[in-house]
Parts: sequence; structure tokens; C-alpha cells
Amino acid sequence: MDPDTVERAVRAWGRTAFSFDVQEAPDGYAFHESARVPSAIVPYRRVGRVDAVMGEPLAPVEAMEEVTREFLETRGARGRRVVGFCASEEFARAAAAHGAAAAQITSEPEIDPATYEPVGGSAKKLRVYARRLLRAGVQGMALPAGTHRFDPSFQRAAEELVSAWKARARGTSAHIMEIDLWKLAAEKRFFAVCDPKSSDRLWSLLVAHPVYGHEGFHLCHLMRHPDAPKGVNELAVLTAIEKLGDEGVRYATFGPYAVPNAGEFIGFGPRAERIVRWAYDVAATRIGYGSSVEFYRKNQAGPWRPRNLVIWPRRALVRGFYTMTRLAHVFGFLEGRAAAGGGSPAADARTP
Repeated sequence: MDPDTVERAVRAWGRTAFSFDVQEAPDGYAFHESARVPSAIVPYRRVGRVDAVMGEPLAPVEAMEEVTREFLETRGARGRRVVGFCASEEFARAAAAHGAAAAQITSEPEIDPATYEPVGGSAKKLRVYARRLLRAGVQGMALPAGTHRFDPSFQRAAEELVSAWKARARGTSAHIMEIDLWKLAAEKRFFAVCDPKSSDRLWSLLVAHPVYGHEGFHLCHLMRHPDAPKGVNELAVLTAIEKLGDEGVRYATFGPYAVPNAGEFIGFGPRAERIVRWAYDVAATRIGYGSSVEFYRKNQAGPWRPRNLVIWPRRALVRGFYTMTRLAHVFGFLEGRAAAGGGSPAADARTP
């Protein structure tokens, strides 16, 4: 598809954490162009016989049901199934109205940077981390908005941190959003914590992608050096929130995460819902989502915006869940690695 068409759609209707990825990596997607709603498109990924939509179609909210129905009809005519991955409530309900099932098993923790003011015990803990690091000469830094030329030493340090993270993550297949630091870099924001004893090493790096539909940012990739002291990721996040708040940004999201307990189910029969809830509870208990939830609670992120797994048609539940595992390997897979000492999504990187 023409890149300008994709960019216009993302800028006009990109409301979810995944929307910028469509603009950044369009070669990873196929596109359905709406014949009924001008300029609306549905980016999707082909996974076997399933077409997977990340987040939601790029369309006006008031046209979501029309675009969704059109997309499902065209997929059905071609013998394809559809999965909505981390789908918005609007997309989930529109799909359910036309024969899909939806399960709320992910949420997006959000923050208003302009009014962010953590209080209570978790705020005290955050301040303790920050003061300890500052006393040791560790500083958070925020690159100016629109930066497209980077200091060579920063580039090298950032690339080395990403390479080291990828090396630790080798053997997993759970990269929905690949890390391409410098592509469309002027649209992104970069926040870092530097090693005070080595000018060419970063302790932590946070890369934020724009969410144009909310005039905010997805705090997307968060990576920590394995030798970094405790609290550097918290400092990177606090640096980002403070800087964005000073600029008047009112929306930031950490992106979708698996929730400890499944939420609302739409379009499931009673027996199917019981089975899926039981299976999800087993997975949540065995794999665990505690450290991710604790990280965002500590940062007092909220509200937690519900996100759904959408499966169309409803009878394809098994195929839909299998497709989900192919897309994300297993929710919380980094948490499992954390138990073995490899870090967690919150403490290592934000790439589901």
C-alpha cells in the first residue's frame, strides 16, 4: 500500500499502542481498504489461515462497526478467519455484533503526564530509588522532540544496549513489535539513564512511539543493562513522564499487558467461557504476571484500558487461541525468564 495512505490513516485514527507500528513497519502488514468508509484501512498480519488485526482498524470511531463488518465479510468470502489481538473495546464489540467472540485478557495501563503526581507508599519508594541514583551521579536524560540527528556516542550506546537485549532474548519468538531505533526517529521520543562512570554506556533506554489519535505516546521499548543498579528503569520512566508533562502531553500508555484475572467475555457460551477462564487462570498462576502489574502499580499507572482477544467466527475458538500463542508466544513469557534471572518486561524491555 502507498506509504502516504498508511501515514494519513495512522495520523488520523491511530488510537492504540500498535498503531504507529503500522507506519513504521508497513512491510509486516497486509491492508484491507474500505470500500464504504473513505480512507479507512484495516492493517492485519497473515498467520496461517488467520488474519490478525492489532489493536483496531484505522477508521473513525463512529464508522468502526461498518468497517469491521465489511472486513469480516471479505475475510469470510476468502475462507479466512480473523483474530483481534489486544483489540480495543470498540473493535471487540463491533466484531461481536457480527459473529465474533471476545475475551478481555489484556489491559493498557495509562497515565496523564501533565497531572501525574504519585502519592503514598509506592511514591515514597520511587523517590527513594531516584534519590539513591542521583546521589551516585546517575542522571536521567530526555532528548528533544523532533531529534533526527543523534550524537554518535549515544547511538553506539543505544545500539549496544538493544543488541545485548536481543542476545538475551534469543530463542524466543514473541516480538510483535521489533526494535528499529532510528526509523522515523524524529517522530519518537528517547529517554535514557546514563552510566556515570562510562560515557559510552546506557543503564536504561526508553523509546516512546506516538499515539496520534490521543496526541500522546506509547512508552514502548524499555530496556535495562544487565549490570545496571536497581531503579534505573523507574528513573527512565519518571524522566519521560516529567518531560512529557512539562510539554503539556495528556496521554501516555505502557501498551497492553496480560491481566492477572480475565475480565468481560462477549459472545462466548457459558460452557466455553468456563473452560477459557479456567485455562487462563491456570496460565496466569503458572506463568505469573505479578512483576509487570507491580511495576505499573508502583508507578501508579491508571486507568487500565481494557483490551480483548477477538476470535471470528465464534466456533474457531481453539484456532484463535493457537494464533494468539503464535503471535505472542505466551503472555508473560518474559516473566518466566525473569524467574530464571533474565528480567521481566517491566525490568528488561517492552516488546510483547
